[in-house]
Amino acid sequence: MQTTQDPQLEILGSGEYSFYSTQYVTSPLITKTHDMGFSYIYNCQAADAEQVRALFETIDGESITLENTSAVAVLKKLKYTKVSQSHLGSTDIVYAYSPRGKSFITNGDQKINLQIAENGSQITIGWPVILGSY
Repeated sequence: MQTTQDPQLEILGSGEYSFYSTQYVTSPLITKTHDMGFSYIYNCQAADAEQVRALFETIDGESITLENTSAVAVLKKLKYTKVSQSHLGSTDIVYAYSPRGKSFITNGDQKINLQIAENGSQITIGWPVILGSY
């Protein structure tokens, strides 16, 4: 039986990884911590994401920034379905959904649990959406 879980984005490659949580944690694997006043953004390398993830009791979201990939390749690898797409300046934004993910937001009557922001050769992927900058 397949369990419901959110994607572990580190399988997409190496890059800067971010966790979003209201919980405060520390670890030498965390390269930066941003106090947003109501929550924290923690950065680490994708190779350390699994160990950093284990520090949290609750995670509100995750994201990874990669080079030289595409939204199409990400959707295929994670097995998500594109729900909608928009364009903001020079950035293409794709919203996607998979029923395997336990977290989602709604946009009208559509469920979304993956956002991809593609700008040139840089791409940021987040679930349920990108909570930081892209």
